[in-house]
Amino acid sequence: MRSSIGLLSLALLAGCTTPTMDEIRQEEPRMVLHSKKTDKVIADCVQRAWQDLPVFEGSAGATQELNSNGGYTVATVGEAYFVDIQADTDGSVAKYYAMTYRWISKKHLAALQSCL
Repeated sequence: MRSSIGLLSLALLAGCTTPTMDEIRQEEPRMVLHSKKTDKVIADCVQRAWQDLPVFEGSAGATQELNSNGGYTVATVGEAYFVDIQADTDGSVAKYYAMTYRWISKKHLAALQSCL
């Protein structure tokens, strides 16, 4: 009986995994934004803005990574919200992804927009 409860619990938890950034990228971004600024300038600005963004009892925190195909990804801790920033012919394009579209994702989007 105990082992069947344990197996059932494990099976239920397996269905509750959080999607990875690559899985989220398979969907359309929440927003695609353009800027005349360079990808590095935008990435640095977004990282600072997201690190300072007050959420709940602290700040969201953010990391920045150089992409293998060029450009940058800035992501919150836990990678629930992230932006891929690539150089293009007129400056840069930023693709904003969010696992949910609630008030917190709107705060991250507003901070991103302020960097453009």
